[in-house]
Amino acid sequence: MARILVIDDVPAFTALLRMTLETQGHHVEEVHDGLSGLSMLEREPFDLAIVDMMMPGLDGIELIRRLRARDASASPTIIAPAIIAPAIIAMSGGTDDFPAAFSLNLSAMHGADRVLYKPFDTSELTAAVDELLAARAA
Repeated sequence: MARILVIDDVPAFTALLRMTLETQGHHVEEVHDGLSGLSMLEREPFDLAIVDMMMPGLDGIELIRRLRARDASASPTIIAPAIIAPAIIAMSGGTDDFPAAFSLNLSAMHGADRVLYKPFDTSELTAAVDELLAARAA
């Protein structure tokens, strides 16, 4: 199955997502900040990244922007499949200052393939994962 990276600053939440996706047969890694997530995505091949928008340090919007900018600027003749950016699911519950709709709209503008509003049902997550992975395989 797929290699998935979950990036969220709440370890209990990443553990829940990991368990849900592993029961679907996926290999799941988790990190708890945006900088670690970006670093991992630049070093290892992943089919899909699930990224929280509101994290301290490097937030999800900036992570997606950097990842997509790197992909767009690389020459197709020298890109190895292992470093092509994964599909991205952005997720957010928002804050008082930044509603979820605001951050998720920004994430879509910068290259997120799907958005999920927290809290979401695990069936929403698995449907989005299945859809994006099927599109990549086609």
